[in-house]
Amino acid sequence: MMQVLDIVVICAVLSTTLVEAGSAPVEAESDYDKVVKIVSDHTIVINNETVQWGYFSKNVPPVKKVSSGSIVTVEMATHHACDDWDKMIKGDSGMESVFTSTPEVKNETERGATGSIDGAHILTGPIYVKEAMPGDILKVEILDLYPRKNPYGKSFGSNGASKEDGGLFTARSFSETPSQKDEYVTIYEVIESDDGDYVTPSYQFEWPNITDPNGIHRDFIAYPATCVPHDAHGDTVPSDRVSARGWTKKDNITYYDEPYPVKIPVNYHVGCMGLPPASHDFVDSIPPMPTGGNLDNKRIGIGTTMYYPVEVAGGLLSMGDAHVAQGDSELGGTGIDISITGDFKLTLIRKADFVLWQEQLDFPLGETASEYIVHGFTETDYLETFSKDPSDIYGASSIDKAMKNAYAQTKKFMIARWDLTEMEATTIITQAVDFGVTQLANGNLGVHGTIPKNIFPDWGETSDAEKGYGEKSEESKKGGRGLLAYFFMTFVGLIIIVGFAYIFVVLVK
Repeated sequence: MMQVLDIVVICAVLSTTLVEAGSAPVEAESDYDKVVKIVSDHTIVINNETVQWGYFSKNVPPVKKVSSGSIVTVEMATHHACDDWDKMIKGDSGMESVFTSTPEVKNETERGATGSIDGAHILTGPIYVKEAMPGDILKVEILDLYPRKNPYGKSFGSNGASKEDGGLFTARSFSETPSQKDEYVTIYEVIESDDGDYVTPSYQFEWPNITDPNGIHRDFIAYPATCVPHDAHGDTVPSDRVSARGWTKKDNITYYDEPYPVKIPVNYHVGCMGLPPASHDFVDSIPPMPTGGNLDNKRIGIGTTMYYPVEVAGGLLSMGDAHVAQGDSELGGTGIDISITGDFKLTLIRKADFVLWQEQLDFPLGETASEYIVHGFTETDYLETFSKDPSDIYGASSIDKAMKNAYAQTKKFMIARWDLTEMEATTIITQAVDFGVTQLANGNLGVHGTIPKNIFPDWGETSDAEKGYGEKSEESKKGGRGLLAYFFMTFVGLIIIVGFAYIFVVLVK
């Protein structure tokens, strides 16, 4: 009899083991303890052939063609990396390729110094999404963002308090010497910590009067990809890579090597991401537009889904100007610009499948698990308002108009999304929607409204980011399979226990 009991116990343990084995895939997919790098379908690496300098364009050949539902890994370079060549470029072949200005590899004529259509940003892309056509919507899910480390395993970013020609809010207007050039740069280091990653200032310096290898005088931070020929300062002895390439400065640089050791929490986000318009061949990357672009919203980070109206075949998604941190308003002109890599899922929403709010979408909409993010600008479509000379937007900036447009877009979206009356939408907006100044630095000034989802009766149902648009992710499929396996193995285990219990009863009798 003891042998039979032993068998029963062994079988019970075995069945428990089988049940636990069946549940393992579910545990492996847990958000609490999984450390699994996202497997992408495509990767776009940084080099001088995969970037555009300072513009969106429908005429630029795509660097990659992908199908709807693809996961794409994209490397992005900050246009401020050459504020410190040794910390953010040196020894990184991809970054060196982008920033080398010799005639043999230089991929843009003046690197933004022409003052015409070129803006500030280095944009990776464009990415062509197969079958995307004008009138569709491109859904971009941000799955992950992580910093690009230099050969020494460290990550640095740069913040410039800059004049920003044409803007209403400039660094100098807040200083005691508004008539003098007073721009400065703060170099930050990313610190990884068990208590949460943060950035802290490494050093600061006053912006020098610089002349580039072509003899162009770059006395303002507004010129992108300017390389600073540093002097020795503190414990730092810079390499001669910048000066050897022909970058010179008028005077020695003034440094501040012991800035206040503030700790700013890391919040990686993509400052400039979107699609080119159909109306113009090339557009400045700085002012935001209906198809996205330079929104500079700190909420466009991990877990956010963006919806962009498509105006040209393939969509032609480009992205860059990543930040490790930034406050609402981007008051000084820039966030902490940093080079990062991101994983994105790209899904096409065809016009034929639109729901009501998608039919009315004429701005870049964001969505998180808890809220919608509505963007309003001085001009909803500045390229239409100033079609002959889009640069006129810089002299027409108005935060009042941006607030008015943000309210109008929020009301329009809410009426369509939840079938509200105008009176219902207005009172809900007044009591529950938070508006904030997104940016005061990009010509077409921005205000955003954040709509909390949990105030609506359908809260907790499948979000717009998940419902009905493309296939479920592989991660979701694995999770479903793991749950089915769990129930199956539980059932098998119970059958085994019952079976051996029956044998035991028969033998005893």
